[in-house]
Amino acid sequence: MYRIVHNEQTGLYRVEKRGLFGWAFISDQRTGDYLGFADVESARAWIKSATKGKDSDSKRWKVVSDCNC
Repeated sequence: MYRIVHNEQTGLYRVEKRGLFGWAFISDQRTGDYLGFADVESARAWIKSATKGKDSDSKRWKVVSDCNC
């Protein structure tokens, strides 16, 4: 699960990911710096690209039916 947070003093948006111990900022894998976005749309686009295709490939058990039989 991801969420977008905003810092009014800097005007930057950041993306946080919920982990086992709470929320943590997402950082650049190469530099280790936190990712910052100029607007909320850019942050949303990053989340969309980061989660694309992960639902079907990374889960061992997959939901095939929602019926309450």
